[in-house]
Amino acid sequence: MSDLKKYIEDGENGYRIRVLMAIAVVELLAIGVFNLWPVSESTSTRQKIDFSDDAIALEDVVRTEQQSSPPPPPKPQIPIPEPTDEVIEEDPIELDDLNVSKYSDSLSVEMIGSEGDADKPVSSPQVAPQVIHIVEPTVPDAAKKADIKAEIWVNFLVDEEGKVEEASITEIVLYDQESGEKRTVDRIDYGLTEATLTAALQWRFRPARNNGQPVKAYSRQIFTFGF
Repeated sequence: MSDLKKYIEDGENGYRIRVLMAIAVVELLAIGVFNLWPVSESTSTRQKIDFSDDAIALEDVVRTEQQSSPPPPPKPQIPIPEPTDEVIEEDPIELDDLNVSKYSDSLSVEMIGSEGDADKPVSSPQVAPQVIHIVEPTVPDAAKKADIKAEIWVNFLVDEEGKVEEASITEIVLYDQESGEKRTVDRIDYGLTEATLTAALQWRFRPARNNGQPVKAYSRQIFTFGF
């Protein structure tokens, strides 16, 4: 009985040894087949691809650099408005024939100028006359020595061309030398009224306009002395 059991055990051990040997043989055959298996031509070609052409192509690429941004466009020029005032070049007024000595210093008779034409001045034009040329009166020496301080208001009749057709004194304001108080007077000495009217006739205006047309109109201005 013991001999039979030993025989059976030896048989099982031998079987195991043979199985292990068979497995080892199969593995060796698989390794040999893998190493000795012929490599196809297409696979070999892919493995031998040379990328030298691509490298050359990349070297031949011209390197470009981004240029600086273009300068901004110039700013639009602001149009310079043209002056609307017209420069009037006219011959000076000849005053040789004007005898101002016949006019006294009385306010009631202070008017120098032509009688004007039949066209009546417009009392309230849409656009009033505008001064474009001023002539300052020459202050007589007597008024300077007396230190006279006065305001003389002049009423201008301006024609359609902007010339002074008539000039008249409408108000005289005299300032007291000591207190500085002012008062309205009817007359003033020292030849100030004559000097005022002589200068007033040389003023020039942009004529008044009514309905787009130049018209005659009045303009009231002030002359000051001693300030």
